[in-house]
Amino acid sequence: MQLLQQSSDPLPALRGWHPGEQAVQAIIHLSEHVAITTIVDRLPEQHRIFHTSRLHFLPVTTLDRQGRPWASILCSNDGMPDFISSPTDASLTIKARLWPGDPIIRNCSQLHDGKPLFSGIGVEVSTRRRNKFSGYISNISLKDLDIDLTVVVTQALGLCPKYISIRSIMPFHGASPRLIYEQFNLKDGDRLPDDVIAFIHATDTAFLSTSYVAAQEDENIHPSRVGTNHRGGRPGFIRVKPSDGKTLVLPNYAGNRVMNSLGNIHVTPVAGIVFPSFSTGLILHVTGKAETLYGASARAVMPDLNIISTICVTGFSFVENAIPLRETRPAERSPYSPPVCYLAEEKPPSVSFADITLSLIKTRVLNDTLITLIFESSRPVEINPSQNCVLELSEFLRKRSHALLDWEEDDSTVNDDCVRTWTVSVIPTPDAPCILSITMRAIKGGLITPILNQLARSVDPQMTGEYIDVADLKVCARLRGVGGNIPVPEPLARCDGGRRLLWIAGGIGITPFLSLTRHVANLATRGFGVWDVTLVLSTREPDVILSLIQEAFMSPNKVDSSQSPPDLTFSIHVYSSMQFQLSESFPPFVTLIHHKGHLDDSGILFGSVDAKLREPHICGPLPFVLNAMKSLRAAGVDPERVKRERFTY
Repeated sequence: MQLLQQSSDPLPALRGWHPGEQAVQAIIHLSEHVAITTIVDRLPEQHRIFHTSRLHFLPVTTLDRQGRPWASILCSNDGMPDFISSPTDASLTIKARLWPGDPIIRNCSQLHDGKPLFSGIGVEVSTRRRNKFSGYISNISLKDLDIDLTVVVTQALGLCPKYISIRSIMPFHGASPRLIYEQFNLKDGDRLPDDVIAFIHATDTAFLSTSYVAAQEDENIHPSRVGTNHRGGRPGFIRVKPSDGKTLVLPNYAGNRVMNSLGNIHVTPVAGIVFPSFSTGLILHVTGKAETLYGASARAVMPDLNIISTICVTGFSFVENAIPLRETRPAERSPYSPPVCYLAEEKPPSVSFADITLSLIKTRVLNDTLITLIFESSRPVEINPSQNCVLELSEFLRKRSHALLDWEEDDSTVNDDCVRTWTVSVIPTPDAPCILSITMRAIKGGLITPILNQLARSVDPQMTGEYIDVADLKVCARLRGVGGNIPVPEPLARCDGGRRLLWIAGGIGITPFLSLTRHVANLATRGFGVWDVTLVLSTREPDVILSLIQEAFMSPNKVDSSQSPPDLTFSIHVYSSMQFQLSESFPPFVTLIHHKGHLDDSGILFGSVDAKLREPHICGPLPFVLNAMKSLRAAGVDPERVKRERFTY
C-alpha cells in the first residue's frame, strides 16, 4: 500500500441540499435525514486507504456530449487492487484498462474541456463497505484502451451497505472482451435485445449514474455535479417493461435517506446504469431519460411500491467477458433485500417463496423508551450471536395496529416501506429453535418503534418490567433476512493466548453484545477457551442496561453466580452522568467500574486496558462510533482492525 500524505480534517462540502434533493425530501415527507455536514470536502484518511488498497473495481460516472450520464466500471488490466492512488486528500489518480464499448471512450474527447464532472463509488464486496466521492477531472490521457486520469475530489461521503450482496472475487486472467451490441442512440420503436433484457432480469447488482445541472442562479450555492450510487436486490429486482422493451423500472428501497440520486433526477431527468456480472464478466452500460414516480403513480406501474424510478433507454452497449474479475463462490444475498416486485403488466411467477413469519408472543416494558419483544418464528431460523434481523411490518402497521391502538396515519407514513433492522439480543437455541428476542428503543420522530412501544405499554401500563403474554393480539412480521458485521469469537486455548476482546457500546448499541455475552459465558462455563473481555459502555440509563447484561450471564446458559469459570474474566467500564448502584448480583468474575461523564477521545482508558492487544468491536450511533474511533487511534489502535456496527439506517 502506498504511503499517504498527512490529511487535514475534512470540512463540510456543501451549504445545503440542492433544490432537487429538497423537493424529493418534501414529496416523501422526510422528517429526518442525514445531516448535510456528513458530506465533506475531501477524502477522510480511511477513505483514502480504502480507495487505494481495498478495491478491485471502481464504478464511475461521466457525461457524454448530450449531457447523458454513463456508468462505467474501472479496473486494472489484471484485476488487482492497485490501480488507484491518492497523492493528496483532495485527489485520486486512476490507471485503468478499458474495453471496447465502454462509454468513457466516446466521452473522452470532451473530458479535456474545462473541469468535466466525475464521480465514483468504492465498494468492497467482501465486507459490504462503500464510500463515494465526486468532483472533476483535472487531467486525462487515453492510449489505446489504457486510461490515466486525475480526479479532484470536492465531496466525499460514507454510505450504508444495506443492499450489497457479499461476494468473494479474484482477478481473472482469461478476460477477452468482445463487443456484442453498441447502439448509443436508439430510435423511436427500438427495443433492447432479448438477451440484454434477460441479463437485466438475472442481475442483483447495478450502479446508477445521475447528474444535477444547476440553474444559473443556483450554481454558486449548489454547483452542478454528477453522482454514482449502488443499487442492489434479489436477482431481477430491476424490471424491463414488456410493452416497449426498453424502459427500466427501479424500485426505490429505503437507504441512507440522503436522496442524492432521486434529487438529481428531479432536476435533471436523465440517468445511466451499469450492470456487471462477476460470474461471467459480462457488462451492460445503458443511459436514458429518467423519471421518478410516487404514490399511486408508482403503484400503477409496480404494485405495492410507493417510489420507483424509470429509465427509458436511449443508448446502450453490451460486452462479453470484459471484467477481469470472477467470483469464487455464489454471492451471499443481502438480508435487507426484499422479494422481487413485478410490474403491473407482467405475470409474476406462480410459485411464491414467502419469507419466514414471526409472531409476537411476549412483550416487556423496561422504561419509557425501551422494550423487549419475544417472537416465535414459523419455522426454525439460524441466527448467530450479534446478528440482526430485517423485519417487514406492513401488515402490522397498515392494518393490525389500527385495530389494537388509537392512532392515525399521515402523509409521512404513506411511502414508508415498513422494513426495519434490529439486533437479536437473545438468539434461537437448540432447545428453542423458533424463539428470539429483540430489545429496541422507541425512536423520537420514528414510525414503527413508537407504535410497538405503545403496544407494549398498553398491556403493561404500570411498566412492571414483567413479560406479558400477547400471543392473542396476533401481531406478525415477516423475516426478510439476517445479517450483522460483528464477528462471533471462537474459543482459543491458553497455549494459543486465549481471546482478549474489547467491546464498545453506545446506549442501545449494547444489544449485539448481549448475545455475545451469552455466547462467551456459555463457552467458558463448558470449559472452552480462555476469555478476557472488556466492555466499555456509555449510557444514560445504566440501571436498565446493566440489568440486561446481568440477565445475559444468567440465562439461558445458567451461569452459577456463586462460581466463576476458571478461564473467564469480564470487566465493565460504565460511562454515565446518571447515578446508579453497582449491582451485587453479577457473577464474581465480573468487575464493574463507574466513570462519570462521557467517553472522551484522549485514549487514556483504552490505553489502560491494552486495547492494542485486544480485538475491538464497536456498536452505537454514528457520533459515538466516531468519537470512540478517535479515542482508539489515540491509544495506538489500528483503525483497520476495528469492527464497527453503526446505526445509519
